[in-house]
Amino acid sequence: MTKRLTWTMPALLACALLTGCSSMEKKTAEVRDSAQMQAGTQRTSSQILDMIGLKGKVTDGGPLPLPCDGHGGEVEQMDHPWSIYDLPYEDLEQAYTRMRTTLPAKGWKVTQDGQDESAAKTPTLRADSPDGDYAVELQLMDDRKQPTAKTEALLRVTVVSRCFQPA
Repeated sequence: MTKRLTWTMPALLACALLTGCSSMEKKTAEVRDSAQMQAGTQRTSSQILDMIGLKGKVTDGGPLPLPCDGHGGEVEQMDHPWSIYDLPYEDLEQAYTRMRTTLPAKGWKVTQDGQDESAAKTPTLRADSPDGDYAVELQLMDDRKQPTAKTEALLRVTVVSRCFQPA
């Protein structure tokens, strides 16, 4: 579990910083019910998992509220980081590659497709939902790049809601 958390926490922070409230909100966020936003984020995560189409293990946990940058803690977003693991790297890589066409086919707008800026040059795909309420980040973590580390291949996913003011 520790090795998955090691990879999940940076994704949480990266997605919050990169997606944050930039393209997904205006300076004044809409008032929305926190429970409905949490349920919507969970539903979106489930849809992403279905699109990925793998039957590996999935990390536990659900969407949690995080403050949106630039709003003094009054505005939140729901953040749901999770990973698929315990599968061969090749299966994860095929699923990641499929998502490049599956997301746009489902109306998602791809905002980034390439490698991140880390030393590992991790393949990263980001997209905004058709309604603009959610963003997703997928990262393909390759255990073959760190043969001496106690890591495993996984597909790291973070779903983030748009910023909102809790009702």
